[in-house]
Amino acid sequence: MKGFYKHISLFAVAVTAAILVSSCTNVDDTLGGSLIPGGGEKLEIRIDTIGLGANETIKAFQTYTDSIGLRGSTANTRGSMNTNVGYIGSMSDPLLGITCGASAFTGTPAEPYTPNFFKGRKGPFDSVKLVINMKLVGGNPSQKQTFNIYRLRDSLAYSTDTMYYQSFQYEKYIYEDPVFCFDYSGEPTDIEEIKLTILPAGEKLLEELYMADTMLFYNEKTLDFLEQFKGFVIAQAPGTTSDAALYANYLPNTNMNFYFQRERDEWEIELDTDDDDYKGEKEVTAAFQISFSDAEGTYNTSVACISHDYSGTQYAGLNDKQEIAVDGSAYIQGIGGMATVLEFPDGFFDAIEALKPTTDYGIFINQAQMYVWMTEHTIEAYDKAFQMLGSYTDYGRFTTIPDYYISGSSSIEVAYGGELNRTPGKGYYMMDISSFLQHALQNDDDESRRFTIAPTYSPYTPFSDYLSKIQVNGSSEPIRVKITYTLIAPDEK
Repeated sequence: MKGFYKHISLFAVAVTAAILVSSCTNVDDTLGGSLIPGGGEKLEIRIDTIGLGANETIKAFQTYTDSIGLRGSTANTRGSMNTNVGYIGSMSDPLLGITCGASAFTGTPAEPYTPNFFKGRKGPFDSVKLVINMKLVGGNPSQKQTFNIYRLRDSLAYSTDTMYYQSFQYEKYIYEDPVFCFDYSGEPTDIEEIKLTILPAGEKLLEELYMADTMLFYNEKTLDFLEQFKGFVIAQAPGTTSDAALYANYLPNTNMNFYFQRERDEWEIELDTDDDDYKGEKEVTAAFQISFSDAEGTYNTSVACISHDYSGTQYAGLNDKQEIAVDGSAYIQGIGGMATVLEFPDGFFDAIEALKPTTDYGIFINQAQMYVWMTEHTIEAYDKAFQMLGSYTDYGRFTTIPDYYISGSSSIEVAYGGELNRTPGKGYYMMDISSFLQHALQNDDDESRRFTIAPTYSPYTPFSDYLSKIQVNGSSEPIRVKITYTLIAPDEK
């Protein structure tokens, strides 16, 4: 297979067609004739559309994997790690089932706190507030949820040979008793500061922080700090309803403030005597802040822990790793949810073979453009949908079809389309599948004739909260492929 893809560029002739046609178009062009055996006078380039005939229809299936991510790749493109977003809460949908999120993350001192910062402390930390920056993903925000904050028992590694997926079972890595808890509901609009309820395990944590060597809070001791204070998990408290709301929390704006009382030096009192905020007070409240930002350049690691339960829906079989055949419409679901598998039947390739004037002609695919239409053509539907889709032979491992490639830096490079065309009333994705189709034409095994369409990879996209609903077989606009191909006349005897 690799040899085929290396040599295909020697034969491929790039011909761009301006219009989508449903009947054959002849093109009087011998461009590239010297590259293909037979000579220019024996070549004929045509354009046609395949996939609309009764036996040509491309079949669609819903599929689901709970472990999405590149294996052994760069620090920016691995599983559901450091996506900048942590999902918390749970939402229920009659069609898409229950989606539940928990957020695991490490935390480091927000700034270099020198030992002098803690000079004059009157006692342990006495209150804690969580700063969050959330948005509503979906569900019922009027339903109050209780969230527990657990302390991580084991470290979250962050190296090129470590991978955490959205199926990460955080329960195995936390202490049983939560340290803090808080209630939440409503539709967030801005950054919020929430006072946390300190639980018995939390009192022990505050005492441990108080007794810790203050040098741990200095930036040169970050790794030592993480060795002792390994991080937290925010998750729904047991017994909280699943029919509530799912929220996305932006981690670069998330931190935890630990408040304590300290005495002020005489020079501070004298300096601020005229300050209305202090008026010469001898004791003030100070805050030590832990940042949970997982932005590039920090030492922090985060994992978006996401589960999907399709029980009670038409996609219940996805829970058992089954593929569900669908008609009419299919979904590409964000938040690590379902994707759509396309299968090209024998009739599709029979239709291509039927384009030959006689069976002894050769046919070569110069370009194959696949068109996938949205089910709704409104601005709202376009905004909710993924703005780009990719094609994969193995979505879970992010193995792309040969017409795409993943760069070593941060994202998938899509030089062959995949963007959502947002034309009013005509929303569709166009994807170039030329190499895939040429290979499938020459190989009739199942693996060569199917692939998955799903979000393109970036550190965030597969786990973003978009949802694309597309038309498939059985709809008014089934998936079709416009092909530009070269007919090669047989050698004269």
